[in-house]
Amino acid sequence: MAWVSVHEEVIGSKLRGLAKATNVSQHEALGMLVALWLWGLYNADTDGEIKNADREDVAKAIAVGMDGNLDPLDIVDKLIETKWLDEQDGKIYIHDWDQWQEQWYKYQAQKEYDVRRKQADRAARKQQHSGQ
Repeated sequence: MAWVSVHEEVIGSKLRGLAKATNVSQHEALGMLVALWLWGLYNADTDGEIKNADREDVAKAIAVGMDGNLDPLDIVDKLIETKWLDEQDGKIYIHDWDQWQEQWYKYQAQKEYDVRRKQADRAARKQQHSGQ
């Protein structure tokens, strides 16, 4: 069950800038961002670095469901120009990923903790039963 946090602060001048740069509506621009962020849940680390990916990989990810008149590589360029993505030392980062998706990572950490806790509890019960 994957989910992303989309905060109301996203609707503002930065989103308008992306919409204008890509020649789409703000709703379409937001849709591109949500698609990017959903893909990012399993392809970016907690710092937002998109692992083992270049611009073409990002373009392929956001191209799904995109209007055929849009060039996905151009969209990636515009995402970088408008600061939704950062490119540094040949790596691509989702801008402020750690802040915007903090709740997702807290959920993931809690889920991992619960798995370990349940495994330890089962092992303790098994040991208790075998020791009787």
